[in-house]
Amino acid sequence: MEYFTKSSEETIALGKKIGEVLKPIDVIGFYGELGSGKTTMIKGIAIGLGVNEENLVKSPSFIMINEYKGRYPIYHIDLYRIKNTEEILSIGLDDYLYGDGVCLIEWAEKAEGDLPENLIKVELEVVKPEERKITISGLSL
Repeated sequence: MEYFTKSSEETIALGKKIGEVLKPIDVIGFYGELGSGKTTMIKGIAIGLGVNEENLVKSPSFIMINEYKGRYPIYHIDLYRIKNTEEILSIGLDDYLYGDGVCLIEWAEKAEGDLPENLIKVELEVVKPEERKITISGLSL
């Protein structure tokens, strides 16, 4: 499915709809250039999963994994700084992928071979400064 959003508020609203239909063990891989709206979309998903807005998601670029409490545990994983497969293994990615929560993985292309077959893919593309084309596969809204 393809969507176009014209503001970060619209991207968050779309994320919220996604969050409302997710279930434990769902894994979403986010793809898109820097600044394309991956973290913004994840904020909306977290809201849809019941994360209190006071605890809204921030990019974990320097931490690599943030955990949030919603209806299910939410694992927000940012692979931006990952350089190789050994680093992916060292963070215990499998424990999160096959755990009891929802995994939201930014820069998922860096772990492509380690991600489950039923991966939900969200591709974000900058169309204009505020407009995004968002393609979602593996999930029906």
